[in-house]
Amino acid sequence: MLGIDLGGGKGKTTALATLRVDGGTATVVDIAPRNGALPFYDAALLETIRQYGDETLLCVDAPLTLPPCLRCLVPVCPGQTACIDPAVVEMRAIASEADETRGRDARRGKPAITPYTQRTTEVYLSHRMGILAREGLGQGTGPLAARAAHLLRALADRFRLNENLIEAYPKATLSALGLGTPFKKHLRERETRARILEALADELRFGPGVWRELCIQSDHLFEAVICAFTGFLWARDGWALPPGIGQRADDARLREGWIWTPPARSDDVAAPKKSVAEG
Repeated sequence: MLGIDLGGGKGKTTALATLRVDGGTATVVDIAPRNGALPFYDAALLETIRQYGDETLLCVDAPLTLPPCLRCLVPVCPGQTACIDPAVVEMRAIASEADETRGRDARRGKPAITPYTQRTTEVYLSHRMGILAREGLGQGTGPLAARAAHLLRALADRFRLNENLIEAYPKATLSALGLGTPFKKHLRERETRARILEALADELRFGPGVWRELCIQSDHLFEAVICAFTGFLWARDGWALPPGIGQRADDARLREGWIWTPPARSDDVAAPKKSVAEG
């Protein structure tokens, strides 16, 4: 398992974590960059990823697909309420179930969804799981989405979305596991990260030479570890998509992009378990 907390292409925040599968548990065997190492700009990041074997599962904390409006080929937009794109129809239905069509915001004309910045997966996280999700092309994620799109094309000969490449979101993973306390940009963020790692200790361990304290000190290394751990759970437990709206095929929904998180207890997630890919 290789978890990547993706940062901007010209910044220094990209972090990687490698997990080894040990039966029903996972062990962190490497984290990078270490102190004094060069940042993971595009060339270095691609070179590092390519050094991993064919059985590697790549888990990325960044939007890996575009919102439906940016994929649309209709020459003149009919408007959100008249749109028949299946993804937008599903987004409207999820928001409607959450009663987002009423209230002061609706009376003022505030839209329940914005399919030019959001995808179905983010609407699902917000309204079905109660997890405030980043937006696929929100104010802070646009540059990351652009870099992720570049990396996906550069790695297309090795990695395929939702096969050996998945989109993760550490905040959503931890929230679904009942560990949703803010772990960055917070007064006691280091103590929080330490408590989270302790809570996961039965399933997530640190190997020799990999200092747990480094993940506590750095939110980027911490998120890379949680990304990889998300992939470990996804593969070990054989997660499936939650039920969709209408008769939508899962393969179409997956092509549109999905943030994988531990399934909600109310979802029917029974699926045959997959073999666990080892990074």
